[in-house]
Amino acid sequence: MENNISSLWILEGKEPERGSLGLLVGERGAGKSACLTNIGVEKLLNGHSVLHVSLEDMPDQVSNYYELKIQEIMKATGETVNKGKIESNRTIFSYLNQTLSAEKLRSSVENLKESGYTFDLMLLDGLQTEDVDLFQSIKDIATEYGMEVWLTYPMSRYLSLKDKLKDICDSILVLYGQKDEVYVVLEKGENEGRRLELDPITFFARSL
Repeated sequence: MENNISSLWILEGKEPERGSLGLLVGERGAGKSACLTNIGVEKLLNGHSVLHVSLEDMPDQVSNYYELKIQEIMKATGETVNKGKIESNRTIFSYLNQTLSAEKLRSSVENLKESGYTFDLMLLDGLQTEDVDLFQSIKDIATEYGMEVWLTYPMSRYLSLKDKLKDICDSILVLYGQKDEVYVVLEKGENEGRRLELDPITFFARSL
């Protein structure tokens, strides 16, 4: 039985395909990183491999956040999680100060592949660029290496580039958060306008 911790794919009605690019949009502090990490944890629990790229935090900080999420899952489900299996299927690295480029990313993924590491999912957290070409390059890398990709992006920048990003991205989710109510709305996809309620503390799926 699969674990459905984030279950954002429920909004689409199907699992995202390899080579697809998903965008998770929200205001600062809305919980984008939490939702993105939940996507990664869900994939790991279901036996997939994940590459997590952070543009804001060092790898040890990201690893600690995964540990927190695992603790939340065990508390919520009452089930034991095989942490060793998760760690063996997860790779984390950082490009701090927005130093990510398509060339650096492709080189890193290629080096990992040559070392025997391939991934089903790549997560990019903290992207701030307004260079739309970088989004297309990330999607091209996903297609080249057979990965699904999700990345976070700030609401203010998204609104100014909305039409161009809609042309590039396969799925766009907008995260809305208040104290007692957090939810995502599918802004691009097969079921546009569909809404998924999230727990305001863990950001796990509340209603499917």
